Amino acid sequence: MRLPPNLPRPSPSPRRGEGWGEGDERKTSGLTERLQERYFERRQIKEAIAFAEAGGVAVHRNFDSYHGSTIRGMVREKPFLHIIGMRPVLIEWGRLHGLRPEWIQPEKRRKVAHYDIFGPSAQALIDRLKPRA
Repeated sequence: MRLPPNLPRPSPSPRRGEGWGEGDERKTSGLTERLQERYFERRQIKEAIAFAEAGGVAVHRNFDSYHGSTIRGMVREKPFLHIIGMRPVLIEWGRLHGLRPEWIQPEKRRKVAHYDIFGPSAQALIDRLKPRA
């Protein structure tokens, strides 16, 4: 999915549906929680899945082999990410970032599901979450 270009830049006082800030507060089933996001490199898939299964949102760098292909009329561009989490967490994270629940890729062999994010929106997440060397 390509996110709308205005989403990666959080506002000074984020409202529901705005911002990419780590630790964004959110409402889930009437409870206020801290949204925990963490970036994982390609070879850290086991760690990303474990983090997601524990209730976090794993931003996992995927292979860029999809570059130039199309999906639902959109051209996929590098970089390519999977946003991994338990379905209820992903639904809420997606709502905060303008994504529809029906865009979530289904759970298969694992308990977690994921969104596909690519192009400039993926790069904005990488720039914000990837630890500096």
